[in-house]
Amino acid sequence: MEASLSLLAVLNLLGSAQALLLALALAGNKRADGAAARVLAALVLSMSVVIFGAVMRTSHYEFVFPHVSRVHDPFVFLAGPLLFLYVRALVRRERALARRDYLHFLPFAACVLYLAPYYLSSRRYKLDYMVAEFYYPSLGYWYYVRSTLLLVQFAVYLSLVVLLVVRYSRELRLKGEGRASSAERAALFQVRFMVAGFLILFVIGVLRYALDQTARTNLLVPLGASALVYALGYLGLRRPEVLTGVGDDDADLNMATNDAGEGLPAKKYEKSTLTPERAERYLTRLLRHMETEKPYVDGELTLPKLAERLSIPAPHLSQTINERLQQNFFDFVNTYRVEEAKRRLLDPAKQHYSVLAIAEEVGFNSKSSFNAVFKKHVRMTPSEFRKAGMQQSDEGGGMRDE
Repeated sequence: MEASLSLLAVLNLLGSAQALLLALALAGNKRADGAAARVLAALVLSMSVVIFGAVMRTSHYEFVFPHVSRVHDPFVFLAGPLLFLYVRALVRRERALARRDYLHFLPFAACVLYLAPYYLSSRRYKLDYMVAEFYYPSLGYWYYVRSTLLLVQFAVYLSLVVLLVVRYSRELRLKGEGRASSAERAALFQVRFMVAGFLILFVIGVLRYALDQTARTNLLVPLGASALVYALGYLGLRRPEVLTGVGDDDADLNMATNDAGEGLPAKKYEKSTLTPERAERYLTRLLRHMETEKPYVDGELTLPKLAERLSIPAPHLSQTINERLQQNFFDFVNTYRVEEAKRRLLDPAKQHYSVLAIAEEVGFNSKSSFNAVFKKHVRMTPSEFRKAGMQQSDEGGGMRDE
């Protein structure tokens, strides 16, 4: 049981270190203020712990540092839930997780509780247990129980993730290539990449479980996870927006800050011919048109189409929205759509309308995108908003009757 590091173990240790660095970089990314970056940081961190633990076990360094044995075992139950929550946060551009989302971590918590007596045991007890397990592999029933539960859990979450990706791909196809923002295209690329990567890891894990459970194959799945981490790091260096879903439309809103703390225009518009006076006239014309003509109810509305209606150059219209309103085009339009939807949801004459019908009336092409945008602006779903409005109306009516 002499501790030693093979070439495969060294490669995995480098992958674990890379995962740790990537997790720290994601957690410290100030641009990525949504839930996706934080969940991805947690996912990559858990991968780092699992890879490191597998190396310690396979190289027998657990016998040198017995207190690290089994520490990584609960973290394998985080992969499926965190992958699902990451993909969902990315495609829906969620700002934070809901309280009920933490229920996904119950298997992790249950595993920690189950292993707690072992964690609290003495060094001598752990050494004796590991020696017995080494010489009598039949004692290692925990491996089979944990692996079976993990494969079942991950299969369920992988199925849910695939459904999310299929639905999101369909939404973007319905929206049309020209209307999909750079953030949406980046999110689609990222979720497809993640599904492909974790699907490969899942297949390797199933094959190992079915064909060869010996120590010589113990580092194959961690090696695949290390390769996935390296690929994520490469994507993060080349296109940081891919990991977090922050696209060019959001980048347009970024402002430099001078010593006085005042916002300065982004460098993108340094060579723009738009003057402040014309920008002010364009803004007035734009807001008047949005209020009177309601172009946002057109589900096929694009920046060039709106610019043509207003007789404003499309680049100048984009710059006006970015700089004067601190929004990108789609967020600007969706703000009006949500406000119009709120009015129609509370309109007594439209109480028999379904949520989907109202979504289509105000310019959304699918119920799922409508729900996501509405919740982002109002902090509740359209159905919850309508229900709350009806309750307030009933209470007000009751007070007047009295």
